[in-house]
Amino acid sequence: MNLSTKRLAGICLGLGFCLPARSGGIDQAWTLGAPEPAASASGPSSARKYQLGEAQYQAPDVGLIDADGGGVALRPFLAAEGPVLLQFVFVTCSTVCPLLSASLSSAQTELNALSGGKHRLISISIDPEQDTPEQLRDYAKRFKAGGNWHFLTGPPDDIKAVLQAFDANYSSGNKMYHKPLTFMRRSPDAVWRRIDGLLGKQDLIAEYRRTMGLSD
Repeated sequence: MNLSTKRLAGICLGLGFCLPARSGGIDQAWTLGAPEPAASASGPSSARKYQLGEAQYQAPDVGLIDADGGGVALRPFLAAEGPVLLQFVFVTCSTVCPLLSASLSSAQTELNALSGGKHRLISISIDPEQDTPEQLRDYAKRFKAGGNWHFLTGPPDDIKAVLQAFDANYSSGNKMYHKPLTFMRRSPDAVWRRIDGLLGKQDLIAEYRRTMGLSD
């Protein structure tokens, strides 16, 4: 096991779900568990493995493309009624992106129950030159995405504008250094909850409940 594999295995064990095992580029298996979170969601914030913040982000007026090849006007799409969870990922990422997506995947059933099916999960590619709609469809299948989960790509300049609007730019212009961010908002007029760090399923559900003002 090389060093990078050891690091990923450590992340896997800490979060309770695993990266796909690959052989010849084919996903062999992956699991999503629901173990105890790395830190208690009800404990002091200093014990958490992620950082929390709130901000009023204004989405740029750009047109993106969904996994079916259809156009999506991002600003009104985000402004539609209902809770939203948003992440930035890219298909060929082998570090934090699979873990970010796995956290959404593992929480889909609970999120659906809590929102009555009114929530939306949005994953925006930060590698639009490579991530075509077809590749996004394959990525969605890999993570067993349900109908509430939307995958978007688009022109590079528009993707850059979205990253800047959400204060999610990565250092040195290298997408491998992008932050593991999850954004949540309960309604169009509410502030965004910004979560910087990797979340297990239980932590994600706990933060969603707080975002929605639901009791534990």
